[in-house]
Parts: sequence; C-alpha cells; structure tokens
Amino acid sequence: MKKTRTTYLMALLLSVGLLSTLLLAPIKVNAKDFGRVGATFEIGEIDMLQWIDTRLKRFEANGKFDSLKNEFQGRVKAAVDRPTPVMGLGTTTEPKTFLVNPSLTLAKDIKDAQGNILYRKGTVVNPFDSSTWPTVSRINYTFSKTLVFIDGDDLNQQAWAKKFTQEKTIKWILTNGSPGEFAQKIKTQVYFDQDSSLTKRLHIQNTPSVVNQKGVNWEVREIDVSKEGF
Repeated sequence: MKKTRTTYLMALLLSVGLLSTLLLAPIKVNAKDFGRVGATFEIGEIDMLQWIDTRLKRFEANGKFDSLKNEFQGRVKAAVDRPTPVMGLGTTTEPKTFLVNPSLTLAKDIKDAQGNILYRKGTVVNPFDSSTWPTVSRINYTFSKTLVFIDGDDLNQQAWAKKFTQEKTIKWILTNGSPGEFAQKIKTQVYFDQDSSLTKRLHIQNTPSVVNQKGVNWEVREIDVSKEGF
C-alpha cells in the first residue's frame, strides 16, 4: 500500500504537468436589480442536439459547411505547425546559473478510487526530497532527463543545438518556432511549451536554458550562443 501511494504521488508530481498547480480562488459577484427594460418573453427550452443538427443542415444547404470545415482545419494545422510563442524571453551574453525549488502545495485533497484521502489539501511536497512526502519512504527520486528550452527560429541556437550533448536523455522544449522543422534539423523528438507553463514555473528568462536536477532543486543554466557565427 505504501509503495502504491508513493508511486501515485510521484506520477502526479513528475508527469509532464508536474510543474503546474491547481490554483483555486473565490470569485465575488455583486448583483443588482436594474428593473425591467423592454419586452419580456417566457424562457423556452430547446434540445441542443436538435439545434446543432438544424444549424449543420443549414450550413450544408447554403454551401458554408465546406468553407467552415476548411477554415477550421487550416487553423488547427497552423497551431500545430507553429504554436503561439512564449512571450518575454530573450538571449544573453552574460549567462546565469540559478536554482529553482520544485515544491508545490496541494490545492485540494488527493483521493484514491474509493474516495479515501491520500494527501490533504495544503500539503507541501518536494518531488526530489522524500522527507517531504507523506509516507515513510526515504528513497529520493532522480530525474533522468535534461530539459533544454530553446528558440527554434534562432539560427545561433539551432547551430548550438546540433552540437550540444549530454549524458542524460535530452528533452528539447521549444519556446518559439516550428516543432516539425526543428525536429528535422536536430533529428530527434521535440516538444513545445504550450501556455508557457514550464517556462514560468522554472523562471526561464533566456534561451537556450539547460535544466537539470541538482539535489532537491532544479538547476537552470543559461547559454550564451552569440559566438555561434550567425
């Protein structure tokens, strides 16, 4: 049971989304009666599936359906080929190395399939420090990959990426550019930091940045690529 709970927690914290937390905040709404303005009508119910079916048939009849389908496919393809870039990042000729604490605070109770509480809301957990885990385990977790954040459109960064090697498996994470094109250039799989979630959590300011586990923290090492020759 202890092994299962520990595995469950680590899978939660160290998946691709381990750096994301669920932020819950109360929303206050002020309501005011402005009286009745204009004509009023009884609220009638409508079958939503019937409404959608009627709209689709209307689009098919007037020839708009194919146009809308092509437009949608075009937008999806463009978003996949070139996702929205991460804003606010730069390059540097004075690279820094700094540590980031990976701890997170659970925003809600974590329960098992039977509804039993495994970990309570407010628990602070560092996935690299087993002493913070709510179990008796003292086997620290080691992250087996190196994360590299990079601008895929920057020629200097492209040249550096082709030469960069590491003992650990490298996980390339684009902050700008086309994942498909960059993958072809470096001959390996490439990811994209959708919604800037990883960049924000790791406090990435410049690219390239190389991220590894160091003890119970993340180590972020910025790279100066200004002398790559482009």
